[in-house]
Amino acid sequence: MEVLSESYRDFAAQGLGVSPRDIAVMMIHRPHEDKNYADQSIYFFFLPQQRYPSAVGKVGFDPTGIQHLEQEHRGLQALRQTGERLPAGSVPKPLLYHEVAGRRMLLQSGLEGEKISTWISPRMRFNGRCTRMLAWAADWSASLGKATRCEGGALVPVWTEDFSVKLDRTGRSRTLLETAAREVWEGFGQSFPSVLAHGDFCGENILENGSRYGVIDWELCDEFSLPGYDILDLCLWLAFRTEGTGRWDPFGALDSILKGRDPLARELRRTLGRYVRNMEFPPRLLPSMLALGWAGFCLKKFRYLERDETGNFARARAGVRKILETPAEVLSGEREIP
Repeated sequence: MEVLSESYRDFAAQGLGVSPRDIAVMMIHRPHEDKNYADQSIYFFFLPQQRYPSAVGKVGFDPTGIQHLEQEHRGLQALRQTGERLPAGSVPKPLLYHEVAGRRMLLQSGLEGEKISTWISPRMRFNGRCTRMLAWAADWSASLGKATRCEGGALVPVWTEDFSVKLDRTGRSRTLLETAAREVWEGFGQSFPSVLAHGDFCGENILENGSRYGVIDWELCDEFSLPGYDILDLCLWLAFRTEGTGRWDPFGALDSILKGRDPLARELRRTLGRYVRNMEFPPRLLPSMLALGWAGFCLKKFRYLERDETGNFARARAGVRKILETPAEVLSGEREIP
């Protein structure tokens, strides 16, 4: 391990343009959790007198781990092409990516701050700090969307078909999703917008440093997605995180967002509305866009949940209907729930 650390230190020194003697190394080994690749070690490289790491290294030990690194590398390169349209220091920059000591390693710049998951806790009281973070999230996610927007017509049929086949043998969701897709298509002049998404936009991957924020862990961002996917992901995470009961329950979190009358639920709906306005989308399309985003969310996140036709599958199907039945004015926070 000591020899490996020295090799990685040399690699980081090359990427940072300093002497290896000036770099301190800290390794954190994360549990496998739901990951399907061998190594969960992350290396943090510090320059003298610095509180936060100047660079972060991730290592791929097996083919699957290397595949995730390649995805993250492609995603970070795509982010660089957005130029100055994203706030400075809000995303890592790829520094080096090649083989080190027989393993594949990705070195990226470090971001300053602490994870917001350290202070967003179960039963927390809604406060101004949370309001500021959500306002930033809506603005930042919209900036990413506007900087990477392209045509996504091929994505919608895939999500609709996969959801109908994998999660809904009744066939009822297909009609709802196809109707939502048609409304979006017509609302955008017979086209579908698509954007680069982070893919896991939650409190574990958002750093806060005073009034500044950054987003880390981009291994799922090399694919394009429908607008609203990321901001819906964050709202679902926040609704469940503050509830703090039992296992991860996106269905209960969705109900809280759609029907909650508490300050947090109202702010989450306003966040969705702020995102749509910043994207300069017609607000009336918000229910249809989020229903499609919910379908994609369930397809990508369902590996965490027990597979059954009558329980989680049924709740996933019900989520499509509930979103579409929510008036756009309510879903965007422009009108309170009666």
